[in-house]
This record gives sequence, C-alpha cells and structure tokens, in this order.
Amino acid sequence: MNINLAIVERARAGEALTVAEIDELGNSDILSLGMLADEVRRARVGDSVTYSRVLELAKGAQSAQSAQSAQGAEVRISVLPDTLDDAEALIAEARMLAGPQLLTGFSLADIADRHWGKLADILKRLKRAGLDAIAEAPVDRLHDAEEALKACQAADLPVRCLSLQSPISGDGRSSWLVHLRDLVKKFPSIETVNPLSREQSIAVPTTGYEDVRAVALARLVLPSVKTIQVDWAQYGPKLAQVALTFGANDLDRVSTVDDESLGRRRTSVEDVKRNIAAAGFTPVER
Repeated sequence: MNINLAIVERARAGEALTVAEIDELGNSDILSLGMLADEVRRARVGDSVTYSRVLELAKGAQSAQSAQSAQGAEVRISVLPDTLDDAEALIAEARMLAGPQLLTGFSLADIADRHWGKLADILKRLKRAGLDAIAEAPVDRLHDAEEALKACQAADLPVRCLSLQSPISGDGRSSWLVHLRDLVKKFPSIETVNPLSREQSIAVPTTGYEDVRAVALARLVLPSVKTIQVDWAQYGPKLAQVALTFGANDLDRVSTVDDESLGRRRTSVEDVKRNIAAAGFTPVER
C-alpha cells in the first residue's frame, strides 16, 4: 500500500499525526515507509550515528572492579538488588571505581515495583549514593509513567531512555506511540526512545520487518525525539544496520570488551563503526 501523500507531508513537517494516520502508515509498504523515515531522520539529525560503549555491572565487587578497564565508556548497573540499602551500597562501590565516567543503572519500573517507599525519595537516595541517571523507563510497565517521570524530575535524576518491555500488537502500537509523544512533550529533557521491546514473545516472536517498521514509525510519530535507539547487544549487527536506514540514529550497549583474536577489524567497536559506515552514515561515539 502506497503512503497517502497528505500524511507524508504532515510527517515531513513534524506535525502530530492522528491514530488513524499512524495506523495507515503502519499498514503501508515497508520500503516506502523506510524511505520516508530515512528522509525525515536525515533532515532532523543529519548523517551521524552515535554509539555508546557500555560496561554492564552485575552484583558484587568483582564485577565493579572491571570498570577501571573501560575508560570513557558508560558504566551501567544492570541488576537491581533486593533491598534499598544493597542498591545504595552497590552504587557507591561502582561510583568509586568508575571515577568520572557516567554511571547509570536500573529500570525505573523495577525500582517502582519494589515499593521501598515514596518513589521520589527513593530516587533521591540513589542519586546521593552516586547514580548519575536511570538507564531506562519501560513505559508499558509503569502504572503511571507521567508520575514516575515527575518523581525523577523531583529527584534531579534524569532518565536516559524511554523503552518498551513487551511487544505490542499492531492494534495497540499507534496508541502507544501517541502516549510516548505526550510524555516527551511533557518531559522535553528526554531525547531518546528505544521502540523495540526488551522481551520477545516465545509463541509469536516479532519479525525483522515488524522491528524495522516499529523503528520507522517511532521516527515519524515522535518529531521532537532526537534519538531513536536500537540495542546493539540485543538485536545484533544485521537488524541494527538495517534499522539505521529506517530512521534509527543510535546504537546502545556496544561491548567494552574487544576480542582481537580474529584481528582488530573484528573487535566490538570496529565492527560497530564498520556497520554504521556501510549503511552510509558517520559513526560518532557518545
């Protein structure tokens, strides 16, 4: 199905598309949709593709000690401990070893689900322990995403990325994108959205076509969002590279550990840069 020209012009102009218009885009020809998203992406953010080297820390000092070998990378605590005291202790330990490097951690939904107390107060304690930012806020898991993001504002603890935990069917996709658009309008400091789910349905996994369609729609529906992100570690180089031509402009979770046994051009960072360049873009580490 070819894309309605009136919708094309509204998308190019960054106007707020209606649910019906998003539905129509979602059912359009995948190549036409990708070309439109790529055009809009280049007009808004140019030809640079950013990537982030991330050192992920699990629980315990042994994991945190490896932060010293990842200079310049983001240090991210991936697992939220069972108690607030343990979370503060882990942050403090990671902060000491990470030094001036950016220290992020946790899912905002995981923190809210612990019910440790008033969310803003909990976030303030995590910030005082040394955390620079919350790694992500999976909007579909938050009971009240707006209130949770207000708590982050009150704690002066920014959210790095709005994300999606579980796959959303085609029927709910447009409403979810409108919800995201409303959130980023209310919280303009949030510049990054990852539209691909962290989890996959075992019974009905998404296809590559559905994934790049989701990326393209996010680019077209969220004109104020600078960065449409794809998780390099989760989705791999093949889908990530194609996603760049469908509106994405950032690759997250590039490993800080390089295995040079197969040569320098097969190391993590070199592989990322090569894939970005092959897609016709300029790689820039953020």
